[in-house]
Amino acid sequence: MKRSTASLIVVALAGATLAACDSSSPTPDRDAIDVFGPYRDVEADNFAASLRGFEQETGIEVDYTGSADFVSDLQQRVESGLDAPDIAVVPQRGLITDLVERGLVVALDDSTLTAIDENYGGRADDLTQGAAGYVAPYRVAPKSLVWYRPDVFEQHGWEVPATFDQLVELVDRISAGDASPWCFTMAAGTATGWAATDWVEDVVLHQAGLDAYDQWTAGTLAWDDATIRQALTTVDDLVVEAGRSVGGLRRILQGDVTEASASMFTDPPGCAMYKQASFAQSWFPGDVVVGEDVDFFVMPGPDLAEPSPMLIGADGLVKFSDDERVDELMAYLVSPDGGREWARRGGYLSARTSVDLDTYYTDTDRQFAELLLDGRELRFDASDLMPPEIGSGLLWSEITAWVAGTSSLDSFVTTIDDAVASSDTP
Repeated sequence: MKRSTASLIVVALAGATLAACDSSSPTPDRDAIDVFGPYRDVEADNFAASLRGFEQETGIEVDYTGSADFVSDLQQRVESGLDAPDIAVVPQRGLITDLVERGLVVALDDSTLTAIDENYGGRADDLTQGAAGYVAPYRVAPKSLVWYRPDVFEQHGWEVPATFDQLVELVDRISAGDASPWCFTMAAGTATGWAATDWVEDVVLHQAGLDAYDQWTAGTLAWDDATIRQALTTVDDLVVEAGRSVGGLRRILQGDVTEASASMFTDPPGCAMYKQASFAQSWFPGDVVVGEDVDFFVMPGPDLAEPSPMLIGADGLVKFSDDERVDELMAYLVSPDGGREWARRGGYLSARTSVDLDTYYTDTDRQFAELLLDGRELRFDASDLMPPEIGSGLLWSEITAWVAGTSSLDSFVTTIDDAVASSDTP
């Protein structure tokens, strides 16, 4: 979701080179497999490191290009009909669905499908739904996580809530004291608003339940429905209302998303909890140890049923070339080797059932990987399921206006419902 100034980077794996895409950048090898994705900076380095094993084993060269404007850049490349990559790593499930429905991607070959079954087992259906046969799972980010400091909870006698109603009660209790319940900020450049959509999605799932969430993401439950309106009202009361988030509305709107948790680590802390995905650990102060200085729980559901459902963000692999070399790389990426080096460095998670969690992941990441494999219900981030122009564009701007108070709830839900209806019109 973060944006940075350089638009593209090219990683030439053989030379382990990383550069902005300009006249001095390495020129991609036209005989190499062309992989395009959203990974940049450290993530691009880690992805490239995981690909080197494939080059060494097969002698096949791979070029990776990462883009800050991935969605629009991929659409332009594919729709030109001349410059589609061989493989794309796509974090928006709605974009994958659109590409499949338009016949723009090539079906996975038998070797890749076999590799998915062998490595993901019962989780394969969860990660390929809506595009089975065309998308291969790669990287997953557990969402629905609430971070907190165990020492602060113990000091105040606060307990981790077991139900959503208990979470609401805890927020009310914390609000009566000196600290704010939440750390929450939204500013993210052109992606401002995504953190607020994550909040709404989590409240729909954990307050209204799985059936309501599934109906909503399937389009049979409108934003204007009473259930979704209730979720939006709950987010307003629970997080946006004065006294709920440290720094108030001004900091919510102007604070960078990567700096939201800072107040949780001050002495005394300015906020008690921080709802964010597993990747939030990379934004914590460098001396913070997960599991000691800070811990997390999955946002609880509407009842005591365990385990609570969890939202995920997921990067899927799709291919645009019917080429045996590309099939070989796809199967490699599905296998444990396709993410092993990145997992060793930290920050890479998958729902593979074929790996030993203790040896494949870092100690911190193993805790997140366990959440993906413990039998709980997983659901894709709702905005990622939408057409990109809505889920990664209009929705962000409209929810920001609603949080800011410059747009009413009625206007917000009507605008999104109208956009969804228009996108469904042939």
